[in-house]
Amino acid sequence: MPTKPTLEALTARGKPSDTATLVNLELLRKFMAKVPFQYAITSGYRSPEYNRSIGGSSTSQHPNGLAVDLVPNGMTSRELATWFWIHKDSYPELDQVIWYRNTRHLHIGICPPFSSNCIGGAPRKDFYAASSEGLGYDRWAPTQAEVDSVNARFPQGKPLPWGWILGAGALTIVAGLGAYFYIRR
Repeated sequence: MPTKPTLEALTARGKPSDTATLVNLELLRKFMAKVPFQYAITSGYRSPEYNRSIGGSSTSQHPNGLAVDLVPNGMTSRELATWFWIHKDSYPELDQVIWYRNTRHLHIGICPPFSSNCIGGAPRKDFYAASSEGLGYDRWAPTQAEVDSVNARFPQGKPLPWGWILGAGALTIVAGLGAYFYIRR
């Protein structure tokens, strides 16, 4: 059963007061609700002061309400990063994924339509590995062996094919209406 993220979990490190950040946090919550795995949120919104005090990047999306750090359950952060790599086209708002070599957490940043203060104004689809937060981000892509392993271990994690689901729903409605009018005549 996937995690159901809450705004409370995303604002445990501070409460924003501006409307733009609150809107961004709701967009982030909706994005995270689509992730088909269990995870624990370790950091969502951070006030600029708090972000500086912990050595967060000066370009961090946490103060804008557009980034989350999480620890996946039942998989490593590298496996979840690989999963996002495989499925990045299903998440067009995905801006950045960073897995850390010396921790269990994964950073995810988004840049969805109608958000405010995205770095660069559009999703960058950047994938990185790092030793620790704020230090030495290396561009990263999974190996084919990692892709194969994640596909084999987490087949249930494929995003839902919304086009097919919506089409099937529309077809069901049309069929139901047809049956209704057939019976009524």
